[in-house]
Amino acid sequence: MTFKVMSYNIENGGAGRLGMLGDIIRRQQPDAVALLEATHKRPVEALAHQLGMHLVYGEANSPEALAWLSRLPIVQSRNHRLPVLSKTLLEVAVRWSGSDVFLFVTHLIHGRTRASAGRREAEVQAILDVLQVQRDTPHILVGDFNAIHPADPLGEPPIGETRGYFARQPIQLLLAAGYTDCYRHLHRAMPGYTYPAAHPWMRLDYIFAAAPMAAQLYASDVDMGEHTRRASDHLPVWAAFR
Repeated sequence: MTFKVMSYNIENGGAGRLGMLGDIIRRQQPDAVALLEATHKRPVEALAHQLGMHLVYGEANSPEALAWLSRLPIVQSRNHRLPVLSKTLLEVAVRWSGSDVFLFVTHLIHGRTRASAGRREAEVQAILDVLQVQRDTPHILVGDFNAIHPADPLGEPPIGETRGYFARQPIQLLLAAGYTDCYRHLHRAMPGYTYPAAHPWMRLDYIFAAAPMAAQLYASDVDMGEHTRRASDHLPVWAAFR
């Protein structure tokens, strides 16, 4: 039995685009999908109903809430709304292949400055402190990290957009803690850019697997279809396990 998880920043609550977003998620058929910038609960509830999925909604330290949708029954949930986090860290547990799999989603502070990069490092360290409790259990961390893998190249930005300073240490902290970057593990040479959807030139969206899940990873990709380029300013990323 396989398990597929998806991370999708739906841009400012997905207003006016719920039909497109639902079609994209339905096409990918994830067992669980994390929604970032789930700004308003009612549209997210409508999307969950449209897809026939269970919903856990997490209020954040900003209007940009987070949510988990799951086809599998949700065993438990917890919203880790830590003061250090720009948004929050939303946790759910689902039952897969006879075991509970713990899923976490977060959205780190944005900004292309050294100051914002330092804030992201502090956010990641706080998240790792929470995840330490799950160190020996199957768990996955997904989200928009607003940071670049230490070895990732950057593409060419759209005309008129400046590069700014790109944080890499937040991702390095997760790698050093033993987490597997699912996309990069399976695609060594492909850039996998996820942002912005209309002209992708950087990879900000990730799925990280702890060792018990990484051992079962068999596929991961970015959805770069025509509809995804119009449905949000981020492209969704997914990973599958067996």
